[in-house]
Amino acid sequence: MQSATLPPLREGFSTLSEQVYGAILGAIIERRVEPGERLMLDDLAQQLRVSRTPVRDALSRLAAEGLVEPTGRRGFRVTAPTAADLIALYDMRLMCELYAAEKGIGNVTPAFLVRLEELANDCARLARSADPTDRLVLSLRDRKLHNGIISLGQNPKLSELYERLNIHMHSLRASASHAATGGVEELYVAEHAAIIAALRDGDVAAAKQSIRLHILNAQARTLAALAMDEAVRSLSCQPPGDKRKVAGDG
Repeated sequence: MQSATLPPLREGFSTLSEQVYGAILGAIIERRVEPGERLMLDDLAQQLRVSRTPVRDALSRLAAEGLVEPTGRRGFRVTAPTAADLIALYDMRLMCELYAAEKGIGNVTPAFLVRLEELANDCARLARSADPTDRLVLSLRDRKLHNGIISLGQNPKLSELYERLNIHMHSLRASASHAATGGVEELYVAEHAAIIAALRDGDVAAAKQSIRLHILNAQARTLAALAMDEAVRSLSCQPPGDKRKVAGDG
């Protein structure tokens, strides 16, 4: 069995466990490892030149987030969410963010808005970048922005639940086919700006409307990307000489 190939440890993570987590997450997002592929603890530790402990910690975190699942004493497998899984996850995400915005609109402070705008500006810059390595960073920045919205609800259990839901969607979107997601950068940036403007104005109705539009659009983009990636994988599995027609032929 071919071993997974990991990127080097990434800067910007505060601890060794965080660096290992970022490297494995990056491998999943950048499709160095495919859905269904096994990740062996000893192999990953050898590649990253670290002990098994930070690798085990990172894999346990990814398992809690649902990106991998245990397959044995020292192995994990990358999970593959279906379209139905993603629809359910986006429904849950929508409920969480709408609740947090409605309950926490009075908790918006100038400092909170400054931080949210900084994250939105980072997301805008990264969304326009042609560098594929920026996709992981964009995913992490976007997670922080939406975790900030959830924090308005001041409910630690809600924040914990949301983080587990959100990682699936962001990892898939970051790894999705450019052909399915290209050309939407300005729309994505405008959606974030509308949410922040509504929170600044203290307008609950506008905030909920902007959040709903943003999440439903993200859901549509992610499902389109999933469908395209599944079509590509299906074609790559066809035996030589297979003459079956594919979508778009003729």
